[in-house]
Amino acid sequence: MIRQTVAELSAELIIKYYENDYMPFLNSMDDDALWYGPAEGQFLRGRERMIEAWRAEEHSLSFSLGNMEIMHISAHPSFCDVILSYPVTTHYPDDHDITFNQRLLLTWCERTVEDENGLKEKIPRILVCHIANTHEKHEDDVIYPNKLHEVLNKGIAAAPHGKRLHFHGVDRSDYFLLSDTVIMIEAAHTGRHSILHTPDGSIEIGATISQLEKRYGRLFLRCHRSYLVNPIYIQSIRRFRLTLSDGTELPVPEKKYTAFRDKIKFSGK
Repeated sequence: MIRQTVAELSAELIIKYYENDYMPFLNSMDDDALWYGPAEGQFLRGRERMIEAWRAEEHSLSFSLGNMEIMHISAHPSFCDVILSYPVTTHYPDDHDITFNQRLLLTWCERTVEDENGLKEKIPRILVCHIANTHEKHEDDVIYPNKLHEVLNKGIAAAPHGKRLHFHGVDRSDYFLLSDTVIMIEAAHTGRHSILHTPDGSIEIGATISQLEKRYGRLFLRCHRSYLVNPIYIQSIRRFRLTLSDGTELPVPEKKYTAFRDKIKFSGK
C-alpha cells in the first residue's frame, strides 16, 4: 500500500463528502468497517448499514471545507493510518453557520478482490473512521447535525473560499489549502524550498518558487525572485515596494516595477 496515494485518496473522498457526494466515501468502507461519528453516541458497523443510514437521512445542509492538513503513518505494508485536520462550516437553511475544527482518523487496509473476469487485485478499504472531537448530540439528530446550533452557542463564522491547492510539506504532511487563505509564498533554504504564509501560520513545503509560479501563476504574482503574492492581499503599491493587508512590506525590483503594477491592475486588484 502506497501511503502517499492513500493520503491523497482520503482527501479526495472527504472533499467530495462535503460537497454532499458521500457515496465514494461509503463505497470505500470495508464490509465490516467501524464509523464513530462526531457526536456522542454515534456509532455504526458495516458498510451496508452505513449506506442504509445515509440514504435514509434527509437534510438541507451545505458545507464549506477549509484548509486541510494530512499526515499518514504505516507500521505494516498492508495498513495505513491517515489523520486529516480541517475546519468545516455547516450552513443551515435559516442562514445560521457553525464552524468546527475537525480531526478525522481513517485506518486503511488492503483487500484482495476479484472482478467479473476472475482477475484479482488489491484495493484500499477503510477499516475505521473516527471523528475525534466529539460534541453533544441533539436527540433529533442521527447522522448530520441538523440541530447542532441548539446545543452549541457559537457565533457565526465566515466560510473559506478559493481554489483548492495541494502542497507537500517538508514534514511529510500533505496540505490541501484554499487559494484565498495563502497570503504569500516565500523562497527558503537558498531557494530549494518555499514557505506558505497563511492567516493561521506558516508552512514549509518542498517545491521551489519557480515551480509554484509555473503551477499557480494565475493565482499568485511574482513580485520578486523570492516572493509570490496573492493579489487579494495587496493593500498598496508604491515605487519599488508593496504592502500587504497584514502590514508586510515586500520589495519590487525597479526593472520589474511597471510590469508588476500592470499585472495587479489586470488581476482586478
